[in-house]
Amino acid sequence: MLKLNRLEDLMVARWFHVVFLFILSFALPLFASGPTGTITGTISDPSGAVIPKARIVVHNEGTNATREAKSNSDGDYTVALLPPGRYRVAVESPGFRRSVIHGVNLDVDQTVRVDFALVVGAITEEVTVTDTPPIVQTDTSTLGQVLNTRLVQDLPLNERNFLAFALLVPGSELPAEGSQNSTQGGAINVNGARDQANNFLLDGVDNNDPYLNQYVALPSIDAIQEFKVQSGDYSAEFGRAAGAQINVVLKSGTNAFHGGLFEFVRNRQMDAKNYFDFPDCTASSTPGTCGPIPRYDRNQFGGTLGGPILKDKTFFFVSDEQLRLRQAVTKEATVPSVGQWQAATDLAENLFGCPENPFCQIGQNVESLYPAANVGSDLSTSNTYLAAPVIHNAENLISAKVDEQASSADRMSLHYSLTEESLFDPYVPLTNSHRCPVMAAIP
Repeated sequence: MLKLNRLEDLMVARWFHVVFLFILSFALPLFASGPTGTITGTISDPSGAVIPKARIVVHNEGTNATREAKSNSDGDYTVALLPPGRYRVAVESPGFRRSVIHGVNLDVDQTVRVDFALVVGAITEEVTVTDTPPIVQTDTSTLGQVLNTRLVQDLPLNERNFLAFALLVPGSELPAEGSQNSTQGGAINVNGARDQANNFLLDGVDNNDPYLNQYVALPSIDAIQEFKVQSGDYSAEFGRAAGAQINVVLKSGTNAFHGGLFEFVRNRQMDAKNYFDFPDCTASSTPGTCGPIPRYDRNQFGGTLGGPILKDKTFFFVSDEQLRLRQAVTKEATVPSVGQWQAATDLAENLFGCPENPFCQIGQNVESLYPAANVGSDLSTSNTYLAAPVIHNAENLISAKVDEQASSADRMSLHYSLTEESLFDPYVPLTNSHRCPVMAAIP
């Protein structure tokens, strides 16, 4: 029975590989340059002379994937196209002790310099470095800042939109109030560029709305490993926009299973009234001019799961986040008073003769669409109408990612992100009669 179960597991794994490679064959045209980093350095001996042909092994501590390289005649080495993560770097050369540096953190689109000064001795002996000095960026002129996993997950974030963290980057600031992008879910200005001048990437793939030039797919904050905001002097691969280059990296699975569930709740029970809300009702209150705090129910919930499909080889990570919002927004409007409507009616009758005249009927139809004033000590002369209709909004944020370490030199990654929104806003004329679904998917 145990052998049969093992055989079934192997068959399922093989079938998964077939399906994965089949999907990959169709998705290849959609792939762009991946969100990777580079480890580089120089190998030298105690006298400072360079050591050519030294063997360098770079090991990913999360997935056990390894990459190898050799130093050139100048003692330099470069290991490129590494996914962001935590690495162990080891160097071997005949006549010298093996040297190992642990805990090298590599961020998205980062070049990390790790130099080695080997010690004379047997190659079977090992020198381990566990305390690495702060990394100084000396191999690229790019200006930018990485918002890593700890910042993304530990800092408080209202409404859970990752773009709010970009305001922590030097040179960034809030856009002008009422700008087009700021009314569509979020925007930033970086180094004086317009909020429509930014370039959004999701795992290295274009993530720009061609109309608004804003992100299309919004990943859950729990699905983001890190993201980088480059503000200037970026390389030629980022040639699309004059503003910031915002590169978001989705989480990948590792050899250990990790997951979690969450829910964030906000409601009116702990809120105070808006200044413009109706006051609380009293015995002398006029019906319709008082009431409780307008409705506000905001629920964001979901979960994540990641882990191995085949240990040291194939990994997955999935995320699902849902938003359910019911929010009453209090606004004031100016409407004709009762006296003004009566004066208009009297004028129309004097001009057109009788109420049955078609022109009078048109005016009456228009009048029926206006609400009556409901704020003021004398409602017959008031021009103020106060209302708090409810906005209905539902969002689904889904992400799935699969990574395949085919060999020490070959790695494949596939992700799918979906953002779906159903919105009814009574203050927006284009959506006041139906819900407007908006979907965005990035393979």
